[in-house]
Amino acid sequence: MEDKESITGLQKRINALQRENHFLRDVLNRHNIPFEDELDIFLNGNESTAFEEDQGARIIHPKHITRDMANRFYARFWGRTDVYAKRSVSKKTGKAGYYPQCDNFWTNVCPRKTGDKIKCSECKHKKYTELKIEAILSHLKGVKADGSDVIGVYPLMKNGTCRFLVFDFDNHDLGSEEIVLPIQTKNGRAK
Repeated sequence: MEDKESITGLQKRINALQRENHFLRDVLNRHNIPFEDELDIFLNGNESTAFEEDQGARIIHPKHITRDMANRFYARFWGRTDVYAKRSVSKKTGKAGYYPQCDNFWTNVCPRKTGDKIKCSECKHKKYTELKIEAILSHLKGVKADGSDVIGVYPLMKNGTCRFLVFDFDNHDLGSEEIVLPIQTKNGRAK
C-alpha cells in the first residue's frame, strides 16, 4: 500500500511540474525570450555542461597577490573604511561569525577583558580599526586555515548610500553556516 501511495504522490508532482513547465514556456514565448538553444545545451550537453562539478577549477589563482590587485578588488567592493569585520570561529561552539575590529579589543579599557557583558556598539571605549590595504591583502591571500584572515566590509556608508550589490550563491541551507569542515592536510588526514 505504501508503494502505491508514493507512486500516486510522485505522479501528482510530475503533473504539477509539467503544468509549471508549460506555463513558463508560454511566458517566455509571450515576451519573445528565446530559450530553446539554451535548453538544448542543458539537456544534451552540446557545449560546456550547464553545471560544473568542480566550479573552483576554472578560477585562476595568481602566485602573488599585489597591492594593485588588492586596490582593484576593493574598488569593486568599496565600503566604509573607518570599520571592518573579521571572521572568527568560536573554539567552544565551532560557529563562525564576523566581528567588527576594535583597536581597544582586549586592552585594559575593554569591558570583555574585565568580564563585563556589553555589546561593542554600546562600549564607550570602542575605537573601530580602519580598513587598510594589509587587511585586504590578507583576505585575498587566504593563508589562514581557520579563515580568520577573511574580512567583511560594511557596504552601507554613513550617509546611507551603497556602492555595490552582491549576489551570494554559496550553500545557504538552513544550518550550513554552522558546519565547520575539518581541514585536510597534504597527507589527507583531517586536523
